[in-house]
Amino acid sequence: MNWERLREKVLEEIYPTEEEFEKIQGLYDKISEYIEEEYGLETHFAGSAGRKTCMAGDKDIDLFVLFPETTERIELENKGLEIGKKTFQNFNADYHVEYAEHPYSKGHIEGVEVEIVPCFDTSPEDIRSAVDRTPHHSRWARENLDEEQKKDAVLLKKFLKKRGLYGSSLKNRGFSGYLCEILVAEYGSFRELIEDVEDWTQEKVLDLENYHEEGLPQELKNKFSNDNLVVIDPVDPERNVASVLSTQNYAEFIHQAWRFNKKPGIDFFREEDPEYERFELEKEIKDRGDFLVIEFDSPDEVDDVVYPQMRKTLSRMESVLTKNDFRLFESGFHVGEENTRIFFELSQHLPAIEELKGPRVFHGKDHMEQFTSKYENTFVQGDRLIAKTEREYTDARTLLKEFVSRDREKLKEEGVPNYVAEKMEEAVFTEPVLEDDKWLNYLAEKLHVIHK
Repeated sequence: MNWERLREKVLEEIYPTEEEFEKIQGLYDKISEYIEEEYGLETHFAGSAGRKTCMAGDKDIDLFVLFPETTERIELENKGLEIGKKTFQNFNADYHVEYAEHPYSKGHIEGVEVEIVPCFDTSPEDIRSAVDRTPHHSRWARENLDEEQKKDAVLLKKFLKKRGLYGSSLKNRGFSGYLCEILVAEYGSFRELIEDVEDWTQEKVLDLENYHEEGLPQELKNKFSNDNLVVIDPVDPERNVASVLSTQNYAEFIHQAWRFNKKPGIDFFREEDPEYERFELEKEIKDRGDFLVIEFDSPDEVDDVVYPQMRKTLSRMESVLTKNDFRLFESGFHVGEENTRIFFELSQHLPAIEELKGPRVFHGKDHMEQFTSKYENTFVQGDRLIAKTEREYTDARTLLKEFVSRDREKLKEEGVPNYVAEKMEEAVFTEPVLEDDKWLNYLAEKLHVIHK
């Protein structure tokens, strides 16, 4: 199947019809008209539906209420919630309050999910909260993407979603919708982008508006030093739109682009339920290293708090294991609705005696004196002094058990963040294969047992 036919076929499946866009625009207009008449405030249709870069079935309305720049923050928050409440009541709709940088209202009107978000109507240079930037992003996308490029942005989103690479939350650490739109605008089309991606290097910089024609200034190089992909925000020359993207997801994107270029196909855009047999997972675990699984109640916080804290916790525990010479093969964590689990695949047992390398004999008597005074059982092996010592820990389970059994304050001192430390006080060891489908799906995918 040639590319144009493939593109057409995929878009038939994933891109909304013009009638659907008109319907969603009509609902937005009704809600906006009510707010403007009742409160004298203009609104902005943000989100992918507002700029026609949404997938079929994702036609939510993100309605931003634009408050004058001189508004006090407390007034914006209180008035914003009042507008949300009265608007949902006017349309006989249930709603609830959610919290980002400040509170906003969310509910369903005529079967469509609607968010009513207050923000300051200010220039990109003078934003007062993160949400103030969103209307500028929407306007940029509307003005800089033609109709075909909007469709290609949706192709890119679906391509990424298939592999779990779509979404810029701190849980996913993937590609945001706005980033997808910028990438398509930069390259002109989905196909041209993907053809180039397979050659991307470890450090890739894209600056669509040429804010930094002579290269990034040193302060921005320092600011973005941990980012593999740097995409300068067209409405903010000092912001990297791809800052949240993890190295793993960046590398996976390059790999998938290479695979697609070798053999394009519709399977790259069709999401399917992962398939694996339980016995396959059990056999995989049996045939690999030793598995240790630690389980505790999931922290009572939002994902953007929990996931960074879990990553720090996992990193700290990995450090404790490797510092004590345990060889790690794989590790990870899964946050479920009720339980959170951390797993390690490793060599669980070590010899009771370890040999420590000391200085070469030729380094001189002072070095030999210093080393032999520290260790009792020393000898020469080749031209180097060696000491035999007893290990403090020969079993990884014992080490981890001691680590997680510490009280909350001690865990925090050891580098475990607060919300996780609170729950880890009651942590227990459990078997890898449990009656929990989401956990098993995670483990099967992590160990590459899942077939996609």
